[in-house]
Order: sequence, then structure tokens, then C-alpha cells
Amino acid sequence: MILSAHQPAYLPWLGYFAKMSLTDTFVVHDLSPIGRRNMLNRNRIRSADGDLVLTVPLDHRDLRAELPLNRIRLVDDGWQRRHWKAIQLAYRRAPFFAEHADFLEGYYRGRYPTLDRLCRPFIEYCIDALKLDCAVAWMSELDIEDFDRQSIIPLLSERYGADMFIVGPHAAGYLDAALVERVGVRLRVFDYDHPSYPQSRPGFVSHLSVLDLLVNCGPAGVDVVREGLGWAPSSL
Repeated sequence: MILSAHQPAYLPWLGYFAKMSLTDTFVVHDLSPIGRRNMLNRNRIRSADGDLVLTVPLDHRDLRAELPLNRIRLVDDGWQRRHWKAIQLAYRRAPFFAEHADFLEGYYRGRYPTLDRLCRPFIEYCIDALKLDCAVAWMSELDIEDFDRQSIIPLLSERYGADMFIVGPHAAGYLDAALVERVGVRLRVFDYDHPSYPQSRPGFVSHLSVLDLLVNCGPAGVDVVREGLGWAPSSL
């Protein structure tokens, strides 16, 4: 049984869902602190003027308090209107934009008190659109207490009966692999080879939000995501 986990992210990139596609169960770690220098509240789309970063403003008091993601509040400064307008301008002529427009319009009309609540409907929509066959759980709903970076993988693996856990490429910097493997869980490193795909603007730009893939490739997007998985995960 293969397990993995990642924090919730706003408009995630392709690799987020590629990692998910390798697992039997994927845990969205909404109890994680947001940390620094990450992309959890922002991602890039491709506009007529080049890459455009869409950033969701967060309450700085919650950030300073280092609250978990499910308690970090959003700042309502009109960002939803701006983001939806930017997406329309960037992709309204993309071949499959119309197929996703109704969802996106409703998504940007929603009310989201915290970052995890914002991320959830988009992630769930993409799971369905990309036809991913894995179970998804949210850490805040699992009633697992007293965990840290070292204990969370053994605890989750025990919960789901997993014998393999896929970790990110930076895990070697903080994770005690020997400790995890002593409880019978093999660690494998996820390292995604980003594929190229047709985009409605000349040239190809990688590492954009998965939204770019959905509106440009439609149902073929699932094959593109998996195309980057032509490798064997390596040990930590």
C-alpha cells in the first residue's frame, strides 16, 4: 500500500497531481505550518504579457503566530475578482476553457475563511478532471495527535497499513529515514520530470498551475500528467 502527503496548495502545479497518482491514499496535510518561501498561497498562469503570479493575501497575524494551514485566514481585498478576471483574460481563447468556466466562476464567487478551505474544492475538482484513482484524506479529519516531522510518516503508515511512503526531494534534509524504515515503511523520493504539452500561446512554459494544462489539453491532460512519471522512484 503506497501512501503520500502534501500540504494543500492554491492552484497546484502538475507534479502535485502526478505524486497523487502514484498513491493508494494521499493525505492533504492541512495541519502543517505554512513555513517560508513556499508556493502554497500562489501559483503562476500564462498571460499575454508572460508569466503572471496569482497570490492569495494571508492574515499576517496568523503567519506571525505560525498557525497551521487550517487556521490561516485570508484577507478579503478583492483578490477573487482580480484572479478570476486575470484567468479569463489569459485563457478565454484556450481550446478547453469553456469546459471549466462554470466551475471556475463559481469557485471565485465562493467564500473561504481559511487557506485550506480555499484549496480543497479546486484540488477535488482536479482529481475528478484528471481521473485520478486514489483516496484522499485531510489530516485535520484523522484525529491524529502529537505528531512532528519524524513521527508523522510512521503514524500515517500505521493508520493506513502502508508499506511505502513517497516523500518530496527535500525530505533528506529533515527526515530520519532509518527511523521510518525500522517500522517497516520504505521511503521513496518523488522527482518529477515535467512534461511539455500544447499551449495556446507560442512556445512552452513549464511549472505553471495545472489550470494551464486543463484549459489547453482537456481530457488529454491526464496522459500529460502521467507522462512525467517515466522513472522509478529512488530511495531516500
